[in-house]
Amino acid sequence: MTHDSIDATDSRRVAEEVLRRYGADLAAARRGRGWTNTTWLTDDLVVRVAARPGTGDLRREERLARLLPAEVGYPAIVGSGVCRGREWMLTRRIAGENLEEIWPSLDHAARTRAIEQMWERVRHVHRVDVAAATPFARSRSPFFPPSAEAATAALDLLLTVKELTAAQVKGLSRSLDRFWTALPEARKALNHGDFCAPNTLWHDGDVVALLDFEFAVVAPVAVDLNELAKIAYGPGRPEERAPLREVVGRIVASTLDAAGGPDVLVGYSIMLEMWVLANALAADDPDEADEADRADAAAMLTAFAEEDGGYYAPLLTGLR
Repeated sequence: MTHDSIDATDSRRVAEEVLRRYGADLAAARRGRGWTNTTWLTDDLVVRVAARPGTGDLRREERLARLLPAEVGYPAIVGSGVCRGREWMLTRRIAGENLEEIWPSLDHAARTRAIEQMWERVRHVHRVDVAAATPFARSRSPFFPPSAEAATAALDLLLTVKELTAAQVKGLSRSLDRFWTALPEARKALNHGDFCAPNTLWHDGDVVALLDFEFAVVAPVAVDLNELAKIAYGPGRPEERAPLREVVGRIVASTLDAAGGPDVLVGYSIMLEMWVLANALAADDPDEADEADRADAAAMLTAFAEEDGGYYAPLLTGLR
């Protein structure tokens, strides 16, 4: 039995014990999504179990969730604890579907509405008192290097493995220099930290909840804004993204100054794509999704290396 299968077995046993304690049966539950936690859903409950022992993410998330306004839609917490060394959290199940799963079935009008409502809900996250949230947010996001030196080391690694050229590294480094210069002046807020369709719940034509706050971080709201910008302006089929640019452009125009400005937005985007690319390269047995992530991240970085805004150039025109 491999280590991964042992981990999965232990997580399942924890979920089974927790659900039994609350009068539910794992046999009647279905497995949910998740790559840092394992999740099972019954008709009324959702249990999430840490994929590995010793992590503190779910405990932090539980405490942070109690600070979130009702407008975020976070599900009611039923209980939490540690079992077999693994953290677990049990919440009420909210009626709805994962937005990423149903996204292909939505027309452009529904997708536009989803983006507007996602941003409206995350704005309530940004309004949480920073001092109250800081003890329960991550001290830093794993998606972004903590310092200029760490960012340089990450770029050098991508150069070493020949994913970037020396000229591209120089261009990206200059953009990151502008990011680090602008960052201290950018106002900080609580960010979801992994703001995306997979962490959004959709029901009867509306966004009803934002879920999974384990990567929440106190930083400029450019962290969350970048995820929104990428939906409409990242690599991909133009016919899929172009209809979303009006609503995303409007949100970015109204938010960018408070988010820290273009240099902060572009800097966070570059560093996120560096992480995505490195993560895809590290996959033991890369699948089609890994290869797609690798290609998109490489395309984003190659474009940003030109220092003209890359894929975000049409979005940032007139906003600098």
